Amino acid sequence: MKVWSGKLDCTFHGKMHWELNKDMWFLSDAASQHHGIWKEMGVKITSSKGTSKSKVYAPKGYDTDLASIPRAGWALVAPWDVARAAIIHDILYGALRDALKNKTHDEKLINQMRAAADRVFLEGMSQAEPPVKMWKAKPCYWSVRPFGRFAIRKVGMTQT
Repeated sequence: MKVWSGKLDCTFHGKMHWELNKDMWFLSDAASQHHGIWKEMGVKITSSKGTSKSKVYAPKGYDTDLASIPRAGWALVAPWDVARAAIIHDILYGALRDALKNKTHDEKLINQMRAAADRVFLEGMSQAEPPVKMWKAKPCYWSVRPFGRFAIRKVGMTQT
């Protein structure tokens, strides 16, 4: 079963600025566990017929930095190594930032959903074609677990 929409198709517009040229999706077990909540939060997500998986979409025109990996870390993990999983993760984090900013969901739920988004990120890396090696995927996952809360809160606080 195909779990990714295909190769990443985007245009470079300068430092840390890429734009998707076509919709991208990922078929995820981890996202399906909270399908209804993601949908409430504005994520484009659909159920996959005949499976327990959900398709999470990143729309054409979405602006991304691929993966927020410091330049010094590129020798081990470059942003394009985990780009597709990072973009889906960014879509989910964007919904969490909006929910925090607009106070549409309580903080406890947002924290639970952040953990779910991080699991989707790890799943996306392991399901990539070719798969991201675990020695790259695990440090990426364990970087977003403790530090992802700052990514959500920083934007949520500055835009109020």
